[in-house]
Amino acid sequence: MSFFGLNIAGSALDAYQQAENTTSNNIANVNTPGASRQEVNFNEAPPVVGSPAYATWYGPGTQGEGVVVQSITRIHQDSYDGLFRGASSAQNYFTTQQNQLTSLQAAFSEPSNGINTAFSALQTAFTQLASTPSGDQSGGTAARANVISAAQTFVAHLNAVGSAVQTAKSTAIAQATTIVNQANNLIDQIAALNGQIRASTAIGDNPNTYKDQRDQLVDQLSQLLSTQTSVQSNGSTLVTVGGRALVNDTKAYHLAAPVVGTDPSGNPTLEIGMVGDPNPSNPVPVALGSGQLAAYVDLYNKNLTSYGQQLDNFASATANELDRIMQSGYDQNGNAGAALLQPIVGSSAITATNIQVGITDAAQLPVGLASTAAGTLTTAMNSANNTVDTSVAITPANVTFAYPPAAANSPAGSKLTVIVNGVTQTFAYNWGAGGNASSIDTFMSNFNAAQLGVTASFDSTAQKIVFTRDPSNEGLALRAAQVGASSPSFTITDSNAPLAAGSPQGTTTNSLLSILGAGAISGLAQDSTNAFGAGDNSGANAAIKVFTKNVGVPALQYTATTAIAAPGTVTVTPAPGTFPFAQVGVGTVLTLDGGTANQENVVVTAVDKTTGSITFTASLAHAANYSIATAQTQTLGAYYGGLVSQLGLDTANAKTGASSQTTLASNIDQVRQGIDGINIDEETQNLVKFQNAYAAAAKTMNVLEQMLQTAVGLIPGG
Repeated sequence: MSFFGLNIAGSALDAYQQAENTTSNNIANVNTPGASRQEVNFNEAPPVVGSPAYATWYGPGTQGEGVVVQSITRIHQDSYDGLFRGASSAQNYFTTQQNQLTSLQAAFSEPSNGINTAFSALQTAFTQLASTPSGDQSGGTAARANVISAAQTFVAHLNAVGSAVQTAKSTAIAQATTIVNQANNLIDQIAALNGQIRASTAIGDNPNTYKDQRDQLVDQLSQLLSTQTSVQSNGSTLVTVGGRALVNDTKAYHLAAPVVGTDPSGNPTLEIGMVGDPNPSNPVPVALGSGQLAAYVDLYNKNLTSYGQQLDNFASATANELDRIMQSGYDQNGNAGAALLQPIVGSSAITATNIQVGITDAAQLPVGLASTAAGTLTTAMNSANNTVDTSVAITPANVTFAYPPAAANSPAGSKLTVIVNGVTQTFAYNWGAGGNASSIDTFMSNFNAAQLGVTASFDSTAQKIVFTRDPSNEGLALRAAQVGASSPSFTITDSNAPLAAGSPQGTTTNSLLSILGAGAISGLAQDSTNAFGAGDNSGANAAIKVFTKNVGVPALQYTATTAIAAPGTVTVTPAPGTFPFAQVGVGTVLTLDGGTANQENVVVTAVDKTTGSITFTASLAHAANYSIATAQTQTLGAYYGGLVSQLGLDTANAKTGASSQTTLASNIDQVRQGIDGINIDEETQNLVKFQNAYAAAAKTMNVLEQMLQTAVGLIPGG
């Protein structure tokens, strides 16, 4: 029986030795990432059954044979892995976005020292110029130079922020490339471990360490992209992202390097496909979900591209509005004005990085506008010493006028033809009772409301009508019909023969211009030779309005030559080599036939960057050569403010998401570690327990050995 006792004690020594080793392994890996607690499962050894011949002698029942280690179990709860990986993936997504957006937000330097400050300073510079006496002609050099300096500062900020956005986009591509390489390396390792686990499982082993390593790699992969896992019957794990396999058994499927492809509208998009995609330059994108890789892709497509487009729109619209003013005026030497803001690369549209100040000489800043107030082409409207009452009706009997009309009503078809920027416009007039020119006030109000690019005013001191080139009073139809740069000159022609020069007072006429004492300007271009003198900074005053009035962003002035025959879906494609719709996107609101009875707003529903075309649905028919302009819905400052607000909101959302998901991931991991993790105090207690049991078994064996030696010594001759 002692031999049986030795065997029983030996099984205990072996079992507790394995238990001690397993516990020691747990303690050794207490700080190893991904290590799960392992536990020895003891079981009674199969009992010794007595021989049938000696059953009664052997004793009642069966006798135990000791203890055996049935298995070493890996304590691991897979369900918590999925929860943790989802939270970890989201945590890394928001943290990555927060870091990138915070950095970009710093580059904008708002609100203290950014584009908005420079934009306001430019407005202030124009305001100071407008308040400088004779600042547009004989003086105000310092105020002019200040405008140029402010414009240069504004452009420098645009260039810097535009470059920061481009750098952020390049960084997103570079980082995404690095992450793809990391992900592919992890995918390969997971596939290799799948093979080891499958082989070990096939022979009945428990490959606990390999499973720990594999799950740790999947944890790391989930930080890069959203992973889904499924343990297969052979022990391997299927790893997918967005329904596409990354690891299937021992087969690894690699992500392709990031490429900038195009979406259905032709907009650039950063895309991650799979290696082997038949169209690698524009692959079927993988649904990445969250994680660092998804963060960079979404950052590029949803944030940075939008910020860049909005910044470019702001730059182009600001340049378009200010340059119309500048090119509609004359500089200090009487030369036609040049654009203040110009593209660096002339063949490309103005953007935040393709913009510069084109005027460096203060004397060349064009802020003087052609006006009939200068020169001698207009004469006083009053008769003798009578003072003209601009609100009194124009009639043949009104003796206060030097040139009263010939009849109570203007002849049918009477009109003023106004040519501005090469565009011919018509103002039909009627000085009869209730007509649109029944009094001087009525005429000026209706003429100016037509937004013909020329305004009419009354000089009460000189008793003269004054016509001034006014780029701030141009309708959408006029702006869209312009070809090339704005022109500083204008021509007004009366359809009725103007009064001959030198005609005596009291002579009647059918010419409205003659009635107003401006018959001499009919058909004569008003320019720097006859309508330009020491001015009142009218160009600077017009420029100030750019900062306060609603404009169209992005800048768009276009005339469509093909008519819209009936309401419905319309696609407009510009002439080759032009880029009028380059910055128009889906959702942009456009105004068709602006300033006419047929005006309507439409929303762009599709953009094809390849052909440059846009698509929208019109509710009205439009004749050929209808105008297309961006709807004038907000000020330039409000548009840029919207961009800054969006960046701030996106950054705040990323910060909130990072904080909440970090907390969630930490909480889930604590619960997971409470189940799977190794507790050093618990393992120390187990080690003491197994050591005591081992020592007791060893003591038992020692006693049995002594008994056996005694028994052997009692045998005669032993």
